[in-house]
Amino acid sequence: MIVKYIYSACIVVETEDLRICCDPWFTQGIYDGAWFQYPQVEDPIATIGHVDFVYVSHIHPDHYDPYYLRELLTANPHCQLIIGDENQGFLRAKMLRDGFTPVTTSHLRVGATQLAIVPNRGDSEINIDSALVVKDDSHVTVNLNDCPFDEHQIGLIKEFCGGRPDLACLPYAGAGPFPQMYKFASEDMRVGAAHAKMEQFLGLFERYLRALNPKWAMPFAGLHYLAGPHRRLNGLRGIPDAVEVKRRFGDQVVVLAEGIGQIDLSTDSILHRRIEPYDEDERDLALCEFDLFPLPYVSDAEPTEEVLVDLLVVAHRQAVSRIADFADRWICFKTPNSRYLCVHHELPGVVKIEDSVAEIPRREEIHLDSRHLRGLLERRYHWNNAEIGSHFEFCREPDIYDRRIYNFLNFLHM
Repeated sequence: MIVKYIYSACIVVETEDLRICCDPWFTQGIYDGAWFQYPQVEDPIATIGHVDFVYVSHIHPDHYDPYYLRELLTANPHCQLIIGDENQGFLRAKMLRDGFTPVTTSHLRVGATQLAIVPNRGDSEINIDSALVVKDDSHVTVNLNDCPFDEHQIGLIKEFCGGRPDLACLPYAGAGPFPQMYKFASEDMRVGAAHAKMEQFLGLFERYLRALNPKWAMPFAGLHYLAGPHRRLNGLRGIPDAVEVKRRFGDQVVVLAEGIGQIDLSTDSILHRRIEPYDEDERDLALCEFDLFPLPYVSDAEPTEEVLVDLLVVAHRQAVSRIADFADRWICFKTPNSRYLCVHHELPGVVKIEDSVAEIPRREEIHLDSRHLRGLLERRYHWNNAEIGSHFEFCREPDIYDRRIYNFLNFLHM
């Protein structure tokens, strides 16, 4: 079994029976024009090569990239697109709308090679993730992409492995707008929050190491950078370089170079390790080419405050009807062209318009572009993608994280 690392969560696993590509993302500017790749893989089609299967783990655009996926499937006309048969309703519906015909499965065998897609239930509210296990007569590779830690999922994976996996591809970094897009009392507090976030995800990596005890562990998934007006925030995201993961956890960890690194599990031979972190100045210079990359909503017409209020009334009423658990806070939207537009779940469809929200003791402020807000309410963009893409600035009062707010936003649309 040979595993080739391409970029972020994209790997190719090769056995004597098949070649499977996982989560191919190569479209620059995903998450509403925010996420970019460095270093770039010059020719992903040639780098990936022939594949028999493409596995997509979940719906996020750094895993499900329909634009590039169409190219890859065109280059491999007999390739089969597979997704899990649990937790993947959103993904399957989106793929069908995009013109794909995915096969939903939990187990598949080709010759002596078995594939298992194992659902993740680590988030009791919204479960969208899955893991892939590739097993042949001699070796096992586990791909956990973005999965939150889930004891049940780990138990199923270990049962399928029948022992210690040879390679585990494990998450080590968290995406999203925190802390770079949040208001802090001081910059030192923001730096501290970034460090705490980094330690949290390194702890997740270590937890997986202990649970699976693979012969080799590869930190992967989530590799991306911001460009344009947010390029200056890359160092504040609390994301370590994968090389730093190896320095912390030792020889069990292997870091492969993008596009060329691979490990042959039958011989434990490793080609093209990456042993040094990326040079930040070189990375920043390379990302400059994307500074003028257009955000998709900037060409939209500017809505009036009245239009935003009308949309928010309907969207809020519908969202309240679909959610059972709420955070006891006002959600206050502020755009450059509007006053604060404030909603609360106890008042479905009621929008309070305020010049200031300083007197509202329990609130979540969300500052964003008015064109983006209109597109989100009209469902032309998606709240979770916009959040992960760092398109909002947040201010919490009190400064306590409540996941229910962000779950609610995902339903706040027409």
